[in-house]
Amino acid sequence: MHWFVSYVVFELMIVAVAVLATVLVRIRRRSRLNRSITPPPGFVRTDEVSIDPTTGIAQRVWYDPATGERLYIRDANRDIRDSPPTNTKGK
Repeated sequence: MHWFVSYVVFELMIVAVAVLATVLVRIRRRSRLNRSITPPPGFVRTDEVSIDPTTGIAQRVWYDPATGERLYIRDANRDIRDSPPTNTKGK
């Protein structure tokens, strides 16, 4: 009987960890999507642009020299989703 209770508690812990991980991932994604258009004070624009390979969204990199923190903010001027597809195959 003792092993059964231990098994049930272990299974509940696994479910709780899975639910917590799912909630944290969703919160992180939502905060990334809702990030403001303008960076906070103290951040400096860099020449670096990162393009997400799965979505094609271009993000400008902003850097805070005081803390070393980097922000990736969507760069509407360089969004490759709006550009026509390129032909990578031969003619």
